Formats: sequence, C-alpha cells, structure tokens
Amino acid sequence: MNQKFILAICLFIFSCSSAPTQIPTPIPLTQLNIDTEMEAAFQQAQDTLDSFIQKIGTPQANRTLVAVKVRFVLPDDSTQDLWVDRIAYSDGSFHGTMGDDVPTLKLSIDDKITISRKDIVDWMIVEDGKLIRGYTIRLAFQRMSPEQKERFLETVHYSIED
Repeated sequence: MNQKFILAICLFIFSCSSAPTQIPTPIPLTQLNIDTEMEAAFQQAQDTLDSFIQKIGTPQANRTLVAVKVRFVLPDDSTQDLWVDRIAYSDGSFHGTMGDDVPTLKLSIDDKITISRKDIVDWMIVEDGKLIRGYTIRLAFQRMSPEQKERFLETVHYSIED
C-alpha cells in the first residue's frame, strides 16, 4: 500500500480521536522509508512515455530489448513491479510478454498481456549494447558498490552510460 496514503490515514485517525489535543512530533520523512529518488524515477518514466512510444515505433536493427516495468496490484493490495518485454504499442495500449511468473495473479512466463499507461513505472530500450532510459535501473546502479556494479554488468547484456 502507498506509504503516503498510510500516513494520510494515520493523520486522519489522529485528528478524529477524542483524546486530549496534543500537537504530535513530526516524523522525519527518512523514518517513513519513503524513497523520494525512486518516486522521482517513476515520475520521469511516466513523463517520457511519449518519447518511448515514438522510439519503439521506429524499428532499429541494433535494438535487442524493449521492456516496461509494470506495477501489478496483488490480491492482498500490495504491489509488485516487474519487467515485461517484447513491448509493442497500438490502439492506446502497450502489449508485451511476461518475463516472470506471478502465481498470485495467475500469470506465467511468456504470457501475453495488455498494459495500461498508468501502470508503467519505468521503461527501457537496449540498442548497440547500451541502455536507453531505465530510470530505476540507473538509480539502483548508482546505489551499488563498485563490486556490485561489476557483478551486475556481467549479468546484463548492455552498458550503462550517462
């Protein structure tokens, strides 16, 4: 569940309580575990989706991957963000292929799905062995130690450049 939503509910409950009025000590945002950098990455991805649509509309022989990270809402109302690849765009929707199993949603690897624009939290293209966009990947990469970065780059088939 969205942490900002939980905070709003807690503040609402507190304001409606019949206990004597006291001004609560504000909780620093860092203690709420809100990842503002990741939220900004999600927003950048949303803000640049038209650019993504334009790019994938022009085939490139050197393009090896087109994927979007999709936010799935699970039956318990928690969320899970997963990459979906082989993305195409038509009739106002994205269409792709599951790269993972999500048993709680009855989705299996290689299932074809339709994705709403609002559910996309990131996008990426790999051309000439280089990552294009991939805002959340870039943020995660920045946060890695040099050893983690080296191991990560050994497992993917692209480079990450500024």
